[in-house]
Amino acid sequence: MSTIKTPVEILDAAVQSLDSDVRFMKTKLAALKSGKVRNLLSRLMQPLLYAVGETGNVYVSVNYGKPEINVTMYRLDSLKQRELVWALEYLTIETDKLGGKTRTQDWAAAVNRDFIFSTDKWDARISAYVKDDSETCRKVVIGTEMVEQHKYQIVCD
Repeated sequence: MSTIKTPVEILDAAVQSLDSDVRFMKTKLAALKSGKVRNLLSRLMQPLLYAVGETGNVYVSVNYGKPEINVTMYRLDSLKQRELVWALEYLTIETDKLGGKTRTQDWAAAVNRDFIFSTDKWDARISAYVKDDSETCRKVVIGTEMVEQHKYQIVCD
């Protein structure tokens, strides 16, 4: 059994936790303020913003000390829509230049495919969502899965 903590110990733990959060955020902020990183991201994002246009939103974050570009595109007519294809071609070329890797991840229930680009200098992700009434893309039932799930109740003696 654990010992009962004093209010001072609980408050000190909260301060330490917040101090840790502040240090973590300052590290992320420093990465984005770095002139080298800003130049890299600006050069990389300018053609990407042009390709995406008004079909999506572009965000930048820092994960594990590396800048990450996130593009979200909603209500696409298909996964072959011009803006998506242009963005994918551009990021594929830029990823190949740095010897990076490209992969995809499907979320069929949402008619969503994520395109993930990883390099030593930056990461990027395009999340493409096809509209529900698309004439060319749709989700198709390929089977049924039965999952056994336990049901519980609380019993006290």
